[in-house]
Amino acid sequence: MDHYEEFEQRFGYTFRDKRLLKTAFTHTTYVFENNGYHYNSNQRLEYIGDAVLDVVVGHKLYDLKPHADEGYLSKMRSICVCERSFAIVARRLRIGENLLMGKGEDSCGGRDKDSTLADAFEALIAAVYFDGGFEVARGVALKNLEDIIEMAVAGKLFSDYKSRLLEIAQIKGHQHKIRFEVVDESGPSHMRRFTVAVYADEHFLAQAEGNSKKNAEQSCAELAIKEYQRIFADE
Repeated sequence: MDHYEEFEQRFGYTFRDKRLLKTAFTHTTYVFENNGYHYNSNQRLEYIGDAVLDVVVGHKLYDLKPHADEGYLSKMRSICVCERSFAIVARRLRIGENLLMGKGEDSCGGRDKDSTLADAFEALIAAVYFDGGFEVARGVALKNLEDIIEMAVAGKLFSDYKSRLLEIAQIKGHQHKIRFEVVDESGPSHMRRFTVAVYADEHFLAQAEGNSKKNAEQSCAELAIKEYQRIFADE
């Protein structure tokens, strides 16, 4: 597995057990096309990586903002620990180049999907955790997320679009009621995709999908802000 050496240099960690690294790069579609079992993919690692990143980023924000309340810290963590942030880091690390995935998913641009890249980044952090321990995983995570955290704290990173949409709707004179609705769920239980639509009163604003309801709502809200401002520009 010498071909991983270049990636390890970018990532900032050399694995002792290269099997963990390979698993972190293994998409479910590759496993299924090769008659494997779901636990051979990176999904179980992703589960652990998500938990590790929550703690690591939460602790970093706690140290950076000693006088901030729980609400602010939670909001900043949600901006840093999310699909969009992890996808930014994954593209910088060129994770997509190393992914093992099914031919169909690959041909549909799967290597550059935010959800796929974010999941792989979480899996990689978990792989470091199992290979080198929590403190090592913390260092690798912060090395790769340092600029994301700094931009979030400085207000220079994308915001919580759902909260922003709700705020805008209350500022307007008529205070429109914002309603999110899950219009479709698809895929097997381990690869669910959610399609969410958002309305201002009965006015349709936008629709988007994601690998969780939360991510779908955020993507939907981002699209909806411009549409909301266009529809209700005269109020």
